[in-house]
Order: sequence, then C-alpha cells, then structure tokens
Amino acid sequence: MEGDGWRVKASDMSAHQEVPYAPDVSERDGLMADNNRSVLVVGLGRFGSSVASTLDELGQDVLAVDKDPVLVNRWSSTIPTVQADMTDVLAVEQIDAGTFGTAVVAIGDSVEASVIATGNLLDAGITDLWAKSVSKEHARILQRIGARHVINAEMDAGKRVGHLVSGDYLDYIELEGPHTVVKIHTPAQVVGYSVGDARIHSCYGVTVVAVQSPGQELQYGSKDIVMHRNDELVIMGKQDQIDHFMRG
Repeated sequence: MEGDGWRVKASDMSAHQEVPYAPDVSERDGLMADNNRSVLVVGLGRFGSSVASTLDELGQDVLAVDKDPVLVNRWSSTIPTVQADMTDVLAVEQIDAGTFGTAVVAIGDSVEASVIATGNLLDAGITDLWAKSVSKEHARILQRIGARHVINAEMDAGKRVGHLVSGDYLDYIELEGPHTVVKIHTPAQVVGYSVGDARIHSCYGVTVVAVQSPGQELQYGSKDIVMHRNDELVIMGKQDQIDHFMRG
C-alpha cells in the first residue's frame, strides 16, 4: 500500500517478485455493495478528479484510478483511490474492473492510453462507459470501439461559453442529437401572450419547457402561462428553430 491509496502495478509482477497488495471487491469497505451503481473513474486530472469528487458527494460508490502516485496520494484522503495503469490488462483484472456498473475514462494527456484503457474496460465487461476525448478524431475512435458516451469537455465548455459571451443566451446546454436547451429573455413578439396563444411550437418548432418571472419560482411552461418582458424562458429545439424564435 502506498500512501492511503491502493497500488496495483501489473508490470511489476513476476514469479519472483512480491505483488503489491490490492484488495478484492469484497474487501473495499463495502464500496461496491451495489455493482450496478458503482463507478470506476480512470484518470485523476482536473476533469477526472472533478467527476469522481462529484459522484462521491452525491453518495455514489466510486473508485478513482491513476498510474501517477502523486495524484493518487493527493486525492486519497478525499475519495477512494488506487494506483494502477488501466492500459495493462493484468491491472484491469486485479482491481476487478468488470464488477463496476459504469466507468469514466478521463485520460486527457495521451490518446493512445485513453483508447487502450477504454478497450480494456469494454473487454472487462463494462458496457456503460463514458470517455473523454480531446479531438474529433479521438472521439471517432472511441465511438468505433464501443464507448457509449464520448465527452469533449474543452470543446463543449468552449461552445457553451461562446454562446453565453455572445449575449444571446442566459444559459446553454447542448443535448445529444440536434436539440439544444437554452434560457433566454422573452422575445419581443411574444411578450404579453400566453404560450398557447403565441403558438410558439407550431410557428417556430421550439418547446417552452419553463418560465420564470423575476423573484418567482420556475413554472412549467403550460399553454396558459403568460410571458412577460423580463421573464426568463427555458426552451428546447434545434439551433435554427431557436434562432428563428429569437429573431421573430
């Protein structure tokens, strides 16, 4: 054991060497009591550590893995950690990676390591796999080998910030597929109208999900709710439909 984190380094294993101790699933202080909800996070950089910390705060069973002992020791007092190289099949087997319900591959400094680790975890039997990509080409490879969810954190964040800085949106969330959810101020052409009377969906193709007046709680966007000048609307639609609605 190194620091407070577990150390598993399969490349150190031989018939004549002492294998660093790695607890099996039943010994992890009950961390993996519910395998369907346990999450393995690979990579303890800024993105991976943020994911692992958030899951831990939400009460999820999480184990964070990194080959860097400095990062493992840094986070070992906060979240369950283990030092291991997930590009090594023996290390994947030794931590019983296949018993986790979900895995997040958050390796951002090496495309090769990211792809190999993702492949190893898929081979171990994890089907709900999320992987961070650093480029479109990287994302395409991850998708081809079977990653269910591919995240480009930098690109997604940059796109979101760009939309917010432009001043068009109060908030912006891009969904999988062609649809986007945005928060905007009420466009001038529908001020004073109810959602139903303005015929927003039939005229523009967007759906008003919710409406919030200043100082009031968020309300479901029913057909009867009236939209005022300073209200904030949460709407969903394709980008061109949203742009059409905002331009009037």
